[in-house]
Amino acid sequence: MSKAYTSTLAGLLAGLAILLCISISAQAASDKIHYTPDQIRDLGFEIAHELRCPMSVNQNLFDSGAPIASELKGQIFLMLEQGESKAEIIDFLVQRYGEKIRYQPSFSAATALLWFGPILLLLGIVGIAAVLIREQRKHQDTNGNTYE
Repeated sequence: MSKAYTSTLAGLLAGLAILLCISISAQAASDKIHYTPDQIRDLGFEIAHELRCPMSVNQNLFDSGAPIASELKGQIFLMLEQGESKAEIIDFLVQRYGEKIRYQPSFSAATALLWFGPILLLLGIVGIAAVLIREQRKHQDTNGNTYE
C-alpha cells in the first residue's frame, strides 16, 4: 500500500471514531427521562421514604424535620426535574453519604451476613433442635420408654 493511501485511511478512521464519540455522547445527553409533575412528586416521595436521614435516628428523609433532610429532598426533586433516574439519584446519595443512608443495604460481600444471617440463624436453631430431639429420643429408647 502506498503511504498516501495509508494516511488517508487512518484519517478517515479517526474521523469516523470522532463522529461515533460525538453521536454516543449526544445520545447519552438525550437519554434523560422526562417526568410529568405527578411522576416527579410520586417518585420523589418514594425515594425520600427509602432513604435514611443522616441526622435523625430511625427516620427516613420524608418524615425527618432536620435541615439536611430538607436539603436532600430538594436535591432529589431537582435531580428528577433534570431527568435523572431513581437508581442514579440513590447512587449519588450513597456515594455522598455512604451505604448507611439506605434502609435496605445493597447486596455485596460486606452485607451478605445482613441478608443471609437471619436465615442461617433460623436453620442453625432448627438443626440444633433436631439434634437435641433425636438425642432425647435415643436416650428414652435406651431406658425402655416407649411412646405408645
